[in-house]
Amino acid sequence: MSRQLILVCVLLPLLVANVVADTVLVGGATGRQGNAVIDELLARGYSVRCLTRKPGGKKARRIAARCTELVAGNYADPASLDEAMQGIDKVFFYSGFSRNEVAEGDNVIAAAKRAGIKQLVFSSGAAAEPVKGIAGSPKMQVEEHLVASKVPYTVLRPVAFMENYDGQQQRTLDKGIAESRGPDRILAFISIRDIGFFVGEAFDHPDEWLNRADNIAGDRMTVQEYVDTFSRVMGADIAYNRMPLDEYLEIYPKPLRPLFAWYDEVGYDADVAALRAQYSHLITLEKYLTDTGWQDFGK
Repeated sequence: MSRQLILVCVLLPLLVANVVADTVLVGGATGRQGNAVIDELLARGYSVRCLTRKPGGKKARRIAARCTELVAGNYADPASLDEAMQGIDKVFFYSGFSRNEVAEGDNVIAAAKRAGIKQLVFSSGAAAEPVKGIAGSPKMQVEEHLVASKVPYTVLRPVAFMENYDGQQQRTLDKGIAESRGPDRILAFISIRDIGFFVGEAFDHPDEWLNRADNIAGDRMTVQEYVDTFSRVMGADIAYNRMPLDEYLEIYPKPLRPLFAWYDEVGYDADVAALRAQYSHLITLEKYLTDTGWQDFGK
């Protein structure tokens, strides 16, 4: 064995032993997006500090074994955020439809600024896209405040979740698909697992992703293609029930009606062709349905 090879064999284990994986704080760790992000980051070799409001709750106990560390924290409690971000360089957070969504987002941003966070990834929503989105919506406000804060950021704007269809097989078979939009309107979809993937990409490649805001999706199609996809996968002729907008909105709780009215007027979109050209493995709607119990359900 040459002297140079012996030297490499001796030094390599020492170098590997001294590599410390980055630790990422994952906000909302017990939620669907949080779970997907945890899995993705662990697969990429990160240590994950999981933030949850109820560390003793059932959901927290289910993820505890996967987290490098489980910590108590609340977006509404700045002191808990300061403590959770100690020793952290990177943070992921998202919010649902909290009544205090803007204030809580501002708390996360302020804590990240105090902690000197090097990258704050925010999962927003495609309805918060400037110009096309819902003006003044909470997520749009949080995005604006994040950019103004000067905290290094990445904003990911997912479109409609494929997981929203989980468990709807019998209902879809019996009642078909209700829509206010015409057959040529464009729809866009993403699997939550792919949201986790994009978060991992943003953290792995900050030079590409810092100070960017992007709509993300894995599939895009017309309403008619959407109905045809369900029919093809289920092996049944799924009805397409187009409804007047006012009747359609009555289906949903009042707080969600402005969002569905925006879907009718504008709707989600993303440059899926460009995304799939770079990431060909992104999950299509047909693949998602096939893999989650929809295949030949109508036969």
